[in-house]
Amino acid sequence: MWNLTMLLCILWAVSLLYGEMLTFWVPSIWSCSWPPLLRSTSLSSSAMEAQHPGNYVKIAVVADPQLMDKTSLGLPPKSLALEISQFYTDLFMRRAFLASILPLKPDAILFLGDYFDGGPSLSDEEWKESLSRFKHIFDLKTQGKRNTQVYYLSGNHDIGYASVLSHKPEVVRRYEQEFGIRNYRFTVGKVEFVVVDAQTLDGHSQGSLTSASWDFIKNVSMDVNLNPRVLLTHIPLYRPDWTTCGPYRYSPVINQRVFHAVHDQEIVYQNYITEEKSKYLLDLLRPVLILSGHDHDQCTVTHMSKHGPVMEVGV
Repeated sequence: MWNLTMLLCILWAVSLLYGEMLTFWVPSIWSCSWPPLLRSTSLSSSAMEAQHPGNYVKIAVVADPQLMDKTSLGLPPKSLALEISQFYTDLFMRRAFLASILPLKPDAILFLGDYFDGGPSLSDEEWKESLSRFKHIFDLKTQGKRNTQVYYLSGNHDIGYASVLSHKPEVVRRYEQEFGIRNYRFTVGKVEFVVVDAQTLDGHSQGSLTSASWDFIKNVSMDVNLNPRVLLTHIPLYRPDWTTCGPYRYSPVINQRVFHAVHDQEIVYQNYITEEKSKYLLDLLRPVLILSGHDHDQCTVTHMSKHGPVMEVGV
């Protein structure tokens, strides 16, 4: 009996050690590495990077951390249950990020939105508290020491959909004060990235935020671009219902849902950008790749545009 008890204790300790420590080290040690620049070469990724410094850029993509707050589980603010839940979920994400992502030394990190869970519903004080947790979890306060560029993209849990945006402009203002403008572009290596605020794309055309987003997109489309272009959007582009997401998805496929407010018909929820606006976006920007969030699972689909097929990878 004593031997059985000892065996069970050892198994419990090993399981706890693996789940709390070793499992975070495995991706960076064995199962995850940067792909080589040329698949036919026998050189390692680090050797290829040294040989072709201008052609090799390592990008890490993080989507939908959705830091737990009073809106997540309906727990009272500052309650012990909420504080405990926040502590352990924050600890899990920080440990995963520091042990599995940063050791791979990315040149840039892209955050694809939904940093908070109930962003539009939080008071300024609550929002600042969540922001401080976000910076701690992802070690953003020491970002400058790592020489890693960080880029941000707004999500619906950060600023809301079109219905919220049209009635609570202060939500947008405080987001932009911390994370910067919501529509912009940047270049990393020889790749141009275009960031769009997807929450505004299907809003009323006369709305200032919606028109500003489309004006930005049209201006980008008129530029002669010699580098490949990657579109970054929190909300994925439209795909027909039951479109397969590929072999790496674990959860069921999510179909399109769009809900409108009764009083002004602005969007209060959508799973994907509408079909019309998705096609328009592809035709204008002509991206070679799309990276999106929102779906909470991996999804790889191919869109057809008048310029040819475009792959979208949901993170």
